[in-house]
Amino acid sequence: MRVEYVCHACLLIDTGDVRLITDPWFKGPAYSEQWYVFPKPVDTHMVASVDGIIISHAHEDHFHPRTLRHLSKSARVFYPYSWFGGTKEFIEGLGFEHVSEAVNFRKYRLTKKTSVTYIAQRHDNIVVIESDGKVLVNVNDALHSESDQTIDFYLRVLHEKWPQIDMLFCGFGGASYFPNMLHVDGKDDYEVGVVREQLFAHNFCRIVAGLRPRVAIPFAADFALLAPAERWINEVRFPRRQMKDYYQKHFARDRREQEIYDMYPGDVLEDGSLQPSSPYRQRMKNGELNHLIDEQYAGEIERKKTPSLLAEGEAGQLEEKLREFISSRAGLFDAVMLQTLKFCLRVSDLGEDNCYNVSFKENQAQLRRMAEPDEGCALQVEVPSRILRYSMKYEWGGDAMSIGYGANMHLRDREVAAANLDQVCFGLLTQHPTRKSYIKKNPRRVLNYLMRQPPIRTWKSWKKSSSRLGNLNYDRSMWLLRSAKELRNVFGLPAWEKEPAMPSAAVVPPG
Repeated sequence: MRVEYVCHACLLIDTGDVRLITDPWFKGPAYSEQWYVFPKPVDTHMVASVDGIIISHAHEDHFHPRTLRHLSKSARVFYPYSWFGGTKEFIEGLGFEHVSEAVNFRKYRLTKKTSVTYIAQRHDNIVVIESDGKVLVNVNDALHSESDQTIDFYLRVLHEKWPQIDMLFCGFGGASYFPNMLHVDGKDDYEVGVVREQLFAHNFCRIVAGLRPRVAIPFAADFALLAPAERWINEVRFPRRQMKDYYQKHFARDRREQEIYDMYPGDVLEDGSLQPSSPYRQRMKNGELNHLIDEQYAGEIERKKTPSLLAEGEAGQLEEKLREFISSRAGLFDAVMLQTLKFCLRVSDLGEDNCYNVSFKENQAQLRRMAEPDEGCALQVEVPSRILRYSMKYEWGGDAMSIGYGANMHLRDREVAAANLDQVCFGLLTQHPTRKSYIKKNPRRVLNYLMRQPPIRTWKSWKKSSSRLGNLNYDRSMWLLRSAKELRNVFGLPAWEKEPAMPSAAVVPPG
């Protein structure tokens, strides 16, 4: 089995009888022009004629329509069967002739010797590719940001079914605005961001220690943010070159050295042996590549420094659209809570009077356009108009605001930080469907999805174990109100200082 690292979560896998590509994203940015593949792939011509396309989940850095349009339409496409329908039809609309919604735990035979199996973890999926006795497990984004209980459950499932894993690919970096895009007095954004990335790297090592593969590779974090207010986030990432040492120091149970490789675009695994053929290896400084962001995306960075401003007529149209849209979403939330909620939308590409102050009267949104936030606003949401429109237009467009780092949220005080009001504002400003509303509209689809999960007793056991402590990884009062030292103590992380690297620019975090 030959595996070439293309970029981010994209792998080109050649088993000798079939050529597969995973989660292709390399043609243009994702999340409404906010995420950019970095470092760029070395060569993508070889993926144009693959036999199969393996998509793990629907986030745009893994399911990228613009990239899919450049791939062979005769390729067999696999996408996980989920509670939310319509994706199969969308892929077929791109011109693909053979699209399969992969059911949880069912083995799909690609050739006589090669098969693929999906294992669902909420909206994410673990993908297992087997060929001629070799086993490649692609954990992707499914586990490294989850609770210990959830990780342990899936490690048991994987170990029982595949006791010997040859290659393990697993995410190790954050793909969410939380907590980096939430700001409150007293929070050190940079230090908290570093701890969160350490937690994800720590979980990567936990997964490796539990599965004990022949070879493990941290991946799916090859992207850069280019907007001036977010570029500091590029610098808090856990350096993949340190992963092996971190594992040996904190997880190794014996003297046998666990093979953990740091791979870059153009590198190849040939039956588990690394061929370090990436040209990026010669361009590193202090073991990092961030200094190349300015080189690879110079034009995009300049354009983001000086965005074009909305015309006054467009600002008025946006105000009417916001009033109508927020009022339509208000019914999803507690009416009593909304009566006391005030927040401010600061539209970053609007010149004068760029604050839309929002309050509610009888579940109807009241907007006042002003130069500054109203007194008493619980939080201020700073977002470009383009992202606002995208989030309101498409059912999952809100991913651009959250996962895509599209909105900076400034919370008034520590009390607001613990109240999850940012999630309420997110729900008011996006079309994201709620499970309750979707079940009402599509009960048959949801029932089919639930029936195709693991056995009910296993599912209940997992739900029970994961709810004991809850997932502290997304606890607002934890990540917004505690210091970096306190967070390390809570999650049992060892003391660790990020080694200085060559920065991509003189960027300063908001905190």
